[in-house]
Amino acid sequence: MASPATHQLTTQQLNALGQSVWLDNIQRSMLTSGTMQRMVRDGWITGMTSNPTIFERAIANSSDYDEALRAIARSGRVTPYDAFISIAVEDIQGAADALRPVYDRTNKQDGFISLELPPGLERDTAACVAEAKRLFKLADRPNVMIKVPGTPEGIAAVSDMIFAGVNTNITLLFDVALYEDSAEAYQDGLERRLAAGRSLDDVASVASFFVSRVDAAVDALLPASSPLRGKAAIANARLAYRRFREIFSGERWQRLQAAGAHLQRPLWASTSTKNPDYSDILYVQELIGPDTVNTMPDATLKAVLDHLDVRPTLAPNLDDADKRLKALADAGIDLDAVTDRLLVDGLASFAKDFATLLDRVGSVLALACVGRRDERASLPHVEEAVEARLDAMTRDHILDRIWQRDHTVWKPDPAELRDRLDWLTVADEMAEHVDELVAFATEVRGDGYTTTVLLGMGGSSLAPEVLHATFGSASGYLDLKVLDTTDPDQIASVESALDLRKTLFIVSSKSGGTIETLSQFAHFWSKIPDGRHFIAITDPGSSLQGVAVEHGFRRVFSNPPDIGGRYSALSYFGLVPAALIGVDLGQLLGRAREMMAACDQDVAPEDNPGAWLGTIIGEAARAGRDKLTLVMPRPLATLGYWIEQLIAESTGKEGRGILPVEGEPLGPPDVYGSDRLFVAIGAEPALDALEAAGHPVVRLPYLDSYQLGAEFFRWEFATAVAGHVLRLNPFDQPNVQEAKDATNRVLAGDPVDTRTPGAGDVLSSLKPGDYIAITAYVPRDAGWQARLQRLRVSLRDRYHVATTVGFGPRFLHSTGQMHKGGPNEGIFLQVVSQPEADMAIPGRPFSFGALKEAQAAGDLASLRAHKRRVARLTPAEIDTMAQ
Repeated sequence: MASPATHQLTTQQLNALGQSVWLDNIQRSMLTSGTMQRMVRDGWITGMTSNPTIFERAIANSSDYDEALRAIARSGRVTPYDAFISIAVEDIQGAADALRPVYDRTNKQDGFISLELPPGLERDTAACVAEAKRLFKLADRPNVMIKVPGTPEGIAAVSDMIFAGVNTNITLLFDVALYEDSAEAYQDGLERRLAAGRSLDDVASVASFFVSRVDAAVDALLPASSPLRGKAAIANARLAYRRFREIFSGERWQRLQAAGAHLQRPLWASTSTKNPDYSDILYVQELIGPDTVNTMPDATLKAVLDHLDVRPTLAPNLDDADKRLKALADAGIDLDAVTDRLLVDGLASFAKDFATLLDRVGSVLALACVGRRDERASLPHVEEAVEARLDAMTRDHILDRIWQRDHTVWKPDPAELRDRLDWLTVADEMAEHVDELVAFATEVRGDGYTTTVLLGMGGSSLAPEVLHATFGSASGYLDLKVLDTTDPDQIASVESALDLRKTLFIVSSKSGGTIETLSQFAHFWSKIPDGRHFIAITDPGSSLQGVAVEHGFRRVFSNPPDIGGRYSALSYFGLVPAALIGVDLGQLLGRAREMMAACDQDVAPEDNPGAWLGTIIGEAARAGRDKLTLVMPRPLATLGYWIEQLIAESTGKEGRGILPVEGEPLGPPDVYGSDRLFVAIGAEPALDALEAAGHPVVRLPYLDSYQLGAEFFRWEFATAVAGHVLRLNPFDQPNVQEAKDATNRVLAGDPVDTRTPGAGDVLSSLKPGDYIAITAYVPRDAGWQARLQRLRVSLRDRYHVATTVGFGPRFLHSTGQMHKGGPNEGIFLQVVSQPEADMAIPGRPFSFGALKEAQAAGDLASLRAHKRRVARLTPAEIDTMAQ
């Protein structure tokens, strides 16, 4: 590497020949360390350019922006784009200030830094102008340029931008004709300013003509032995330079120049060498000439300062450009077609890079939001216990032991503990399969499928349902229908909406033996017995895996086995359906992994969002606040379905537990007893009154829908910690099998007396701290949901107790564990509808209607065995009670 003195000599020589050296890079540490100021002071550079890729790398590969983005996140809800603009403008201002001496010394002709317009505006002239004006005003520096894309619409914006006094860098110019248009637009803007009596010497422009990408594209069309390889880009640039000299030499320009106008200099962009067989300074060495700018990335600049042969190479070789371009045409190269394609590809690449940048910014914002500093809680009567527990967790190294998979955090016996903890790191494992899942979704779409139906229960179905409700289906991706029922009317309703020829069925079961799932599979296989229409998600070696092989399923996804079903949202059980509906898996898992980092063993319990929340939930339950009332933001409204199963099935055992209250609308303080803990994601003004009335309230921040990935992990970790606080095993479900056994006995002919006391009789036994669970074996449709919601609100307001609604049989795989294994605080109102038309189950001696009735009867018998208070209601009684 040459000495600093040589650096200065090289750049001085280039400046003497009329070429400015700009750096194609920016990073905050360059400003804070003084590196950029020294480069400007020592004459290495006289300007800078930036782009999304540069900013994304700076954010990804350094901590320079972490605190700034955290501050932005804490200031309130902000989009990733606005957050990026905030940090970018700050850097641009710092660079502009460092370059200001050059700007002043050169009489406003040099010393600029560029900021690029976002993608999506390239075909909208008016939008380009509006955003350019906004960004230029935000930057508030005279030596800032706004980059506008070199599309016809972008170039059309140049005249208005220049007229408005916005310095302009026209970028992504590959074609000489479009370059000519940009020069015309610049002069047109200047003429309008002149006619309006505005000054011309305080507005400037460069035209960024891209170089090396042209060679990369043309070389791919030429034989490996062709002497024309590596010649097209420089010839094309020299032709543009010749047009520059012609355009800016006539009478029109002379009049503008006399009024103070600055030349719109060609800026050679894309000057790093792509082909390692070529000189690493090829696109600098061959393009040295007056009234030009060459913007270089760090590596190219270092090479230039080390071994550039500084001499004029533009003007002496302009005639040679014609010969080379003619030779290329004779060889069959249509340069116009090449440059047209390069513009399209450049815009697409820019959009992709910008999306990556915004994802990166969004991830940092999300990480800032998951940190404990952005959460708050009002915990009357519980706060001291929470603080004591957090201290004890530190003393006993509980977080270290959780991450080390130490089963003694919960129980001395490792059964259903040691082999249930891979949820801690499954997001890392699944991140390696994102490309595979995206490719699978692409394959399925390419084969013409438009709908996917998930056949599953509980942990196999709830996360996919939440994902679909949150994100919907992206354009061109499959619609998802989740079928977690044995109700024949609901099955028939779903089936009637399907084009079976375009439907992919996901048979999803961890154990592989779930009776509901296998019955649904048998039904749809009888309708379309073609393995190409079926995939399976299951544990390795399960009976379902054998079924899938026997029936020639399109694909079997073998899930990591050491994960319980309700902890499987971030595994194949959640991600395969998510891929099929077009969820951005990288971003979803990225948010989850950020929460993993925030919940790491090295983070103190009081600063650990999962440990902090789990401690509050657990200690609140110990203090009698065991009705965990969930308040979700509208975009994540269905997340409560998943949390309900996770918490209820994990903690409802040994006569203890936490009852999640999902979907119950908030009421005034006087309708609640003293057994509630409210946990809200996002702002909810109605909580203020509850907090003022003395109810404990936890508020978690909300950023955007992709926070769902973070919440999956946060609540899993919190549930594990709550299990520790309650001295429970949060990974087993001893009473779920009991309900299955009861169903099998009924199906085998063991009758159950379904007569019960009246609802009024059981409700008369309600006492403070009890809850009412409505367990409905009915179609889960909008009509029934509205009817049951009216009933629950009426009962809550009348009796001042918590209420839940569960649709059978899905709740048997969810809150059913809490109903039988938790404290005897529940009153159960069971309603069973009769199907309009029953439906046979192929290969079974019973129908779907009989299976549903058996599940309801078995549930009733199991509740009685645990001495629970239960009443069976008719559908008509439901409406009467709700009045």
